[in-house]
Amino acid sequence: MHKYTDRYIVQKPTDRYIDMHTNNQIKNNTLPPLRKSFGSAFFYIFCVLALLLPGTSFAGVGILPIGFGSQSYARSGTDIAYSSDPMSLNNNPAGIAQIDRPELNLIIEPNIIYGVRHQDSLGNNKNSDNDLVVLVSGGWATPLASNPNIVVGLGLFTQGGVGYDYPDLKTDFDNRDDLLALFGVFRLAPAIAWNINERLRVGLSASINYSQAEQEVFPDTSVLAAEPFFGLKLNDLSGTSLSWRIGLQYDLSDQLTVGFNYSEQTDLKLDGGNAEVNYSALGIGKIDYQNARITGLSLPREIGIGFAWQATPKLSIGADLNWYEWSESLGNIRSELTNPNYTAAEDGPPIPDQITVITDFGGQDNFSKSVSADYLINERNQLFLGLQHTNNVITKAATSPLTNLLGKWHLSIGLEHQFTSNWHATVVYAHALQEQRDYQNTQFPLGNESRESYSAYNLVFEVGYRW
Repeated sequence: MHKYTDRYIVQKPTDRYIDMHTNNQIKNNTLPPLRKSFGSAFFYIFCVLALLLPGTSFAGVGILPIGFGSQSYARSGTDIAYSSDPMSLNNNPAGIAQIDRPELNLIIEPNIIYGVRHQDSLGNNKNSDNDLVVLVSGGWATPLASNPNIVVGLGLFTQGGVGYDYPDLKTDFDNRDDLLALFGVFRLAPAIAWNINERLRVGLSASINYSQAEQEVFPDTSVLAAEPFFGLKLNDLSGTSLSWRIGLQYDLSDQLTVGFNYSEQTDLKLDGGNAEVNYSALGIGKIDYQNARITGLSLPREIGIGFAWQATPKLSIGADLNWYEWSESLGNIRSELTNPNYTAAEDGPPIPDQITVITDFGGQDNFSKSVSADYLINERNQLFLGLQHTNNVITKAATSPLTNLLGKWHLSIGLEHQFTSNWHATVVYAHALQEQRDYQNTQFPLGNESRESYSAYNLVFEVGYRW
């Protein structure tokens, strides 16, 4: 579907205390948590920046952002049939086949998470301190000189994550301690797309994903009681994994385009870390477990269809329907702590050499629906509007301060300005409307009655250059 101007054409525990601990604390609190050398230089910079970022948090669908690239954000994720710029390779890779000359897009994305809040019957009423995250991403694509019908591209994206930080919470043990989970996934994605004919385009992206995570579950708390509790800290979990995505676009007419994409479930590797368990109540202090890993956590399998209709020369309307298999990606998560740095004295308390726990995170499959409208104000300015809705990603029983994935409704607006035939810039505002959930807390020592609230907004600033 062609656009308007030149720019737009286109273990087992061995001790009863540990057994109770794993059943009531670790088990329920696992981490929820090129052709232009100057373009290549930008990607090296962005790779370094991405690997320095902590756990991420943004307005999105579950642990995923609502879109990739300014136009996708501005349309609230309505992008399957619209995709047509370098950032498209992580939405619908077939879209980059519409690029007829080298193009580079760079994005800075401040996320303000002002409404992620925990309240409970102990009197805690606190916003997450992880309330501002600045993300960067970029995409580059060019047709092959030997065959302009084939376009190759490369992109760097923040693919997903969560970030919750609640310091100084009052606990059931009449003390105050910290609760934290930071988790991020960053993606380097090469792609290729092919114009099979004037109407049909197909594309494939194959990606390398880098994941990192850390968690604190009341690390300074250690209690011997009817249900003993030993605080936990996980550090330096990370790893790489592979994934792929395919897509197609077909122009039914000059006014109507349909699209399809599919991405396979992406298993995330989180190992090579270490853990610290607070056994102070047993008189042996905090013990390091030198190996820690989490398996079973993944990005969901996704299937999407969409259309884009050029209703008038200035107005375009689109819609997407995406299905996410959250029951597998946020299903049974396995945590393993091994190799404790501890040798028990003859009369000292034993601790397990290995702690293995499988936790159901309560993910449930759902659909995300979005609609959008583009309006060409004049030959240099284009307005974008978008609306998206998704159902609950996790069950009510699995809700906790560290699984606050409650965002349902997202609104967005964006404006793109064409400075010259080469340069353009886009600014987007996206808002996740407030949601809250009351539930019976069974996972943390934070009283019986709890409430999680969620709202956020983010800004997207994109600059693009076409040679």
